Amino acid sequence: MEVRKIGEKILKTSKSVRFVTICDKNGKLVYTVHPKRVKSKLSKNESKKSLAAAARAWKTRKELSRKLGQCKYVVAEYDKVKRITMPAGKNHLLYVTTAPNFDHNKIVSKVRQLR
Repeated sequence: MEVRKIGEKILKTSKSVRFVTICDKNGKLVYTVHPKRVKSKLSKNESKKSLAAAARAWKTRKELSRKLGQCKYVVAEYDKVKRITMPAGKNHLLYVTTAPNFDHNKIVSKVRQLR
């Protein structure tokens, strides 16, 4: 499925979804979408650093998968946002931010339906 369609479908999951971003395995931005009412809490540079850190962490998880099994998703909950990171095909990561009280399982289920 095309990345834009995936992003739009995930964004429509809930008003609690703030950003849907797809990056390559090195953390380079491929596509991002957000509602017009939502403003980023991070600068562009901080967002790039966050994507790069997520990509590095995902590479580490992939190295450990021989022993632990394949990582399905990761959730980081902050005071102001929740971040869900999961694979999007073989070469991309899906990086979704939501309101902190949002049930992240809704995003995980939605992405699994799209596969």
